[in-house]
Amino acid sequence: MRTLRAVTLIAGLVTAAMVVVAQTQLSSWPFFIEATTNGNPGIYQFTMPLQVMGQSRDDLGDLRLFDAENHEIPYAIRVHKEVNEQKEFDVQVFNKVTAGSSTEATIDLGEKPSEHNEVQIETTGSDFRRRVTVEGSDSIGAWKTLRSDAVIFAFQSDGKSVESNSVTYPASRYRYLHVRVSADELSDHKAPDITNVKALMTVREKGELTTWGLNVPSYQLLRNQGAYASSWIIDLGARVPCERLSLSIAEPSFYRPFLVETFDDPQNPQLLASGNLSRRTGDANNPQVIIFDHEEHVRQLRLQITDYSNPTLSIEAIEASAPARELVFELKRPQSVPLRLYFGNSKMPEPHYDFEKELSSLKTTPAQSSVGNTKKNPVYTPEPLPFTERVSWLIYMVLAASSVALGWILFSLARKTLGKEEEGVSDML
Repeated sequence: MRTLRAVTLIAGLVTAAMVVVAQTQLSSWPFFIEATTNGNPGIYQFTMPLQVMGQSRDDLGDLRLFDAENHEIPYAIRVHKEVNEQKEFDVQVFNKVTAGSSTEATIDLGEKPSEHNEVQIETTGSDFRRRVTVEGSDSIGAWKTLRSDAVIFAFQSDGKSVESNSVTYPASRYRYLHVRVSADELSDHKAPDITNVKALMTVREKGELTTWGLNVPSYQLLRNQGAYASSWIIDLGARVPCERLSLSIAEPSFYRPFLVETFDDPQNPQLLASGNLSRRTGDANNPQVIIFDHEEHVRQLRLQITDYSNPTLSIEAIEASAPARELVFELKRPQSVPLRLYFGNSKMPEPHYDFEKELSSLKTTPAQSSVGNTKKNPVYTPEPLPFTERVSWLIYMVLAASSVALGWILFSLARKTLGKEEEGVSDML
């Protein structure tokens, strides 16, 4: 019986200790949201809510995901930015030969080239549609087909022209590429001449936006280089990433210069975008989209439109957008209750999960999970203020005591100096 009681007591103490540790672990964040899955093991994802981004660090490094048993779940953040990048390789073109109605050329990308996935083939002539084959090899002769159904073309009509000389293929690291361009059976009387071949690595991703509506503020009238202008201070609601604004304007026709600046520090605004807003009579009443030079984390923006002698534009609605942030995680075991994502502590270090490195190699599409509204963490314990702030009166006491001590030292030195001078005068007499 005593043994059973001892075991029960130890189990209770261990459970209580685990609860205390869990509460201590979770007490570092002021907020959390709940994420609901279908409960099965697997890869899941959800788009980061705006309220999370507005109360977290800019890099979202303070986020932590926990299951119902307070086990930390590794995650990765995907930022769905629109990407359109090209890298051109320094290549050598050689072995240009004509074989029947086709022309072939080989290019050398150099030793150990990085990945490439596109060639641009320049040929002579116009009004053609020519078939292209692209092959790759690490040693000239052992060619492997990368693309066999590609087409390049160029046409002109009524003073307008359209052409395409690019051929894409699966990303490859082959050192050598062999291209074959066949003559157009309808317009070419001989094999086309290849004038140049370029190799590139092209990355194009459409991206995905998070968009939210904003209140339209009152405008202020001002002068911009002597011209009449209107200014709007736009509040994004929190310090969040922002890449573009969409303005719904009532007027059917206008042409106005504009600029958008950060305005968190009114004494030091930073230019984000400039250009012209325009619409012609009869055009569709589509929103005017302003895309910034770069994404910015900011709370307030200033939109300035130069009106000259025209009335101020009527802005009926404003939307802000930024590349969507997506949180991806893996459940190793079934979960019957929602997970909790904690956030809001800017002093937390980045977690640096291994899962983030594995994300690029995932072959399956993550399942969607849903998230709820922001809740206050009931066990949150604010970090105590520094000692000097908690007992600020002590600083003044120390300063006062130091001043008194310094004054006493100076007074003592002065007395000694005067005493020595008096003794010197006495000796002279």
